[in-house]
Amino acid sequence: MSGNGNGAATAEENGPKMRVIRVGTRKSQLARIQTDSVVAMLKAFYPGLQFEIVAMSTTGDKILDTALSKIGEKSLFTKELEHALEKNEVDLVVHSLKDLPTVLPPGFTIGAICKRENPYDAVVFHPKFVGKTLETLPEKSVVGTSSLRRAAQLQRKFPHL
Repeated sequence: MSGNGNGAATAEENGPKMRVIRVGTRKSQLARIQTDSVVAMLKAFYPGLQFEIVAMSTTGDKILDTALSKIGEKSLFTKELEHALEKNEVDLVVHSLKDLPTVLPPGFTIGAICKRENPYDAVVFHPKFVGKTLETLPEKSVVGTSSLRRAAQLQRKFPHL
C-alpha cells in the first residue's frame, strides 16, 4: 500500500472521484420519502454520480400553532430551499408540486415532474357513518382538513357538507 505520508489515500488508490449532487429537501417524513424516491430514479439514470441529501427545516415546518393560510406569507415550504439553491449549497431541490408558488422566482425552473403513485387522499369516518361516502353524508356534515386545496375541492364537489 502506498500513501503520501499523512495517511490519506491518493485519487489513484481510490479510483476516480465521483461527482456529488447535493439534493435539497424538507426534513418532513413525506418530503424525505419523496426525495429518496427521486434520488433512486436519478441513481438509475446516472449510476456514475453520487447523491447527498441535504434536509432543512422551512418556515412552514416551524409554524405549528397557526393555520398556514392565516400567515399571509408566500413560499412557506420553499423559501429556505430556494435560498440554498441561490447560494449553491444544493444543486437541486425536491418539492411537492402543491407547495410551489404559482410563479417561480426569476432563474428557477421546474426540471421534472414525477409520475404520481396514487393521487387519492384518504377519508376517515366516525363509526356512526359506516357504509357512508362523502356523497351520502348527511346535510351540513363537517369534514376536517388542514388543506385549503382539499377544502375547496370538497366544497365544490359536495356542497351539502
